[in-house]
Amino acid sequence: MGSMFVHLEGRTKEDAFKIGQEIAAAVTAMNPTPVTLKMEKVYHPCVLLTKKRYVGYSFESPGQLKPIFDAKGIETVRRDSCAAVAKTLERSLRILFETQDLSQVALQVLPLVRGMLD
Repeated sequence: MGSMFVHLEGRTKEDAFKIGQEIAAAVTAMNPTPVTLKMEKVYHPCVLLTKKRYVGYSFESPGQLKPIFDAKGIETVRRDSCAAVAKTLERSLRILFETQDLSQVALQVLPLVRGMLD
């Protein structure tokens, strides 16, 4: 089993679900039984770092109002990462996802970094 991410720039969460279901149906129709492609989630927004390393707000249905913070393979979920780094990164990503404003992330992180350097 594998995953496929499709970038749908400028589309809404609802658009993404509709397009994702259409893609899944088309791919399933092209393949012999029992091969099926399942539309599982929409990530909106999302950061793809590398293969098997991504983070985003996930939605499992078009009607889901509250997103789930979903991280795979990054420092927020890795056990070999410092807890302070994991918490700071998750907080920063949540701010970025909710505001889409890097200056808001900087306002949160810079005081922490300055505190460590003092």
